[in-house]
Parts: sequence; structure tokens; C-alpha cells
Amino acid sequence: LSVRSISLHALKDVIEEIYASKSKFDRKCSESQLPRETVEQHLYTYLNQKYGLKPLILEWAQAVIAGVRRYSSEDNDVAVFGKIMHHEIDEEFRFVQRQLKETVQELLRVYLRGK
Repeated sequence: LSVRSISLHALKDVIEEIYASKSKFDRKCSESQLPRETVEQHLYTYLNQKYGLKPLILEWAQAVIAGVRRYSSEDNDVAVFGKIMHHEIDEEFRFVQRQLKETVQELLRVYLRGK
């Protein structure tokens, strides 16, 4: 069984889709007073909603996991997703990471404008 190969760009798109889907799902769980899913659990919920067929769900899950292994060393967003998925860092860290990126971009813009 060969694992579907996924590009870094496609993997980052899927990660963003999973995060967006999970945020919506978390709100529903909160409103219903149900426990939230982990990112790893939600990966399968997301893929089930998107593809519905077990072979496709498993194929895409394997592709995401293989992509995380492949690209973690070269892309911080992918590395953070992998660490969240494996419970090595708190899920909320992705919001800290986003804020840091925005702050660095703004500082860079201000710096470049001043030159």
C-alpha cells in the first residue's frame, strides 16, 4: 500500500482547513456542553465529513501524517501541527504562534518603511 504524497503547500492548506473545522466543532461542543476533540481525533472527523468513505479517509490521514513527518524539519507551521497532534504542546499554542507571526510581520513592515 503506497501512501499518497502531498506537497508542502497542499499540506499547509489541509492543516488550515482542519484548524478552521476544529474551531467550528469546538464551538458546537461548547454550546452542547460536550468535551472537545483533540486535533488528532478531529483530523478523522474532518476527513470523514470531507470524504465519507473509509478508504479515502485512511488514505488522506496517512498522507497528512507522512507529510507532517516529511516537512516538520523545514516548516514551523507543520512542526507545530505535528506537535499539537501528538500532544507535545498545547493546542492553544497555534494562536500564540499566529500572533507572533503577525507581530514580526508588522515590525518588519515598520522597519522597511523607515529605510
